[in-house]
Amino acid sequence: MKWSDNAWERVKLIYNKILTMPFNTELSNGTLQKEKFIFYLAQDAYYLLEFGRTLSTISGRMQDADLVMAFAGFSTGAIFAERSLHESYFVEFGLANEVKPTPSTLLYTNYILSQAAYANVEIAVAAVLPCFWIYKAVGDHIFAQQTNDQNPYKRWIDMYAGIEFATAVEKAIDITNQLAARANGATQQKMLDVFEMATRLEWMFWDSAYELEKWKV
Repeated sequence: MKWSDNAWERVKLIYNKILTMPFNTELSNGTLQKEKFIFYLAQDAYYLLEFGRTLSTISGRMQDADLVMAFAGFSTGAIFAERSLHESYFVEFGLANEVKPTPSTLLYTNYILSQAAYANVEIAVAAVLPCFWIYKAVGDHIFAQQTNDQNPYKRWIDMYAGIEFATAVEKAIDITNQLAARANGATQQKMLDVFEMATRLEWMFWDSAYELEKWKV
């Protein structure tokens, strides 16, 4: 059994909760309040920049030239996605360029940045995999629920159900499996631990957007 099979089995219950959480069900049927979607977009822009930095850090720690290039490409893709947000949705909704992260966003970004900088590289890769894999799985699920073109969030849904993103996700999973296959049992277990934690943080990220999370003090 591949490491990724074990990883997905480990987070299956969390993933199912993500599918049924209000943010994603309302996004899917087009009833999500615009205020919550805009709030989410701003936080996602902040997240993607930090995610790009995380991937760049991992790229710099790789020994294999192909993996260096792969993660450099992932990093560029994340930053390009953030720029695309600014050029489309940010302009459309008149959002400010500077985004202040919520507690959940800051927790998530600091977690992956910390793993990228200090954990074994195999563990760091496992920590960023949910952002690829969970997002793609959720995007595919939501896309499959669409019955017409009237959903106001169709553009967003289409982006995460696209072929280009699917290719990047498959590559990220394959790389993680390669690294896990060469790792010892303790490292493989730690990879599962951080994969689960990052999946929980994915749930928190969506939930915080739905709740319009603010700093309490």
